[in-house]
Amino acid sequence: MEKFVFTDGDKIGVFDGEKTALYESEYILRYREYAETRVKNDEWKYTGEGARFRGDYDTYRAKKETVRVYVNSAQIEGNKVVYAFTVNGASGVYRKDVSDEKAREEHILSSSDSEILTLHRGAENTYAVTVRANGVTSHIGILYGSNSELKTLTDGDTRDQNAYFSAVNRNEILFDSAGVGRDSEGNFSGRYSPAVICSLDLGTMEIKEIFRDKELSCTKPKQAKDGALYCIQRPNREKRGGNPLVEILLIPYRIIQAIVMFVQAFVTMFTGKSMTSGGSNPARGRETDSRKLFVDGNLIEAEKELKRNKRFKDKEYGFIPMSWKLVKIENGKAVPIKSGICDFDLCEDGGIYCTNGKHVFYIKDGKTVKVADADLCLSVSTASERNFTEDDFFV
Repeated sequence: MEKFVFTDGDKIGVFDGEKTALYESEYILRYREYAETRVKNDEWKYTGEGARFRGDYDTYRAKKETVRVYVNSAQIEGNKVVYAFTVNGASGVYRKDVSDEKAREEHILSSSDSEILTLHRGAENTYAVTVRANGVTSHIGILYGSNSELKTLTDGDTRDQNAYFSAVNRNEILFDSAGVGRDSEGNFSGRYSPAVICSLDLGTMEIKEIFRDKELSCTKPKQAKDGALYCIQRPNREKRGGNPLVEILLIPYRIIQAIVMFVQAFVTMFTGKSMTSGGSNPARGRETDSRKLFVDGNLIEAEKELKRNKRFKDKEYGFIPMSWKLVKIENGKAVPIKSGICDFDLCEDGGIYCTNGKHVFYIKDGKTVKVADADLCLSVSTASERNFTEDDFFV
């Protein structure tokens, strides 16, 4: 099998054709160590009986830094991996040598006012990227790794994302685009128009719409060397209508739950101890996956989706809704390949690697094989080369 790289939360997974290995980001490790040191250095100010007497004890608890880290995207370059990450709102792009544990990571880009959400390698040291400057809009850009220059190529009140170099046109980038919903006062409504697949000509800077669906969003376009187009097709917004009768019956339970949570918070605030800190309370140590994740701009409740997907026959289910489908565009129509998929990439041998958030699969000739497990996999990329050079690009 072909090599591929995938993201797994704050780690980077590499499949070498036979086995999978996980790697830590050197930058993320240093950031966490620095955050822990900073908290420990201030600990003396907010602990002890003196802090309780002054009322500063709870302030210390609030000062504990939460480190939110995600590896957003990764690309294979021989024995090295170029990856983009977000740490507490700041973003960076680094190159890691996975064949040498002692080798220092190479810095490519750092930014505190924008995020690099996706990467796709075209020429050597040249990447098509998704750049998000705020929580609503994002745009397509080119990152030159040789000099850390970042050029933004699209603009407007849109969410342009998932930039991917065409496999047949060296001066074309594929991406998906959705308009931002606004109310009468210009505030973000929390919704986007259905995403359509577009192409950007790097020579003329002309943008063309190449595929849309009247009701569904089409995202993450990728092209094979024979020109075949693939993408993820999903509802523009997941429908989660609850049963009104069940909701009414659950009201007393939720009121009791709220009272218990209030008492728990009250006791912890004044004693510094949890009500369930002793004994063999079954609530202790219980592992839950109640994370709410933004995947491709959509809020997904991982625990609920896992329970829903468990009902299907597929044993290797994940937390991506089954309404999300990997499709191939044939004669202007979307032909489904696999459901419950959030990302994929194309192999040189005609196969496809794809992920449902918990597993990575290899698909070829109608057969599906699981090749890797993950905790939080939202991106997968093969080692397919575009064989371009920097001189091939006009921008």
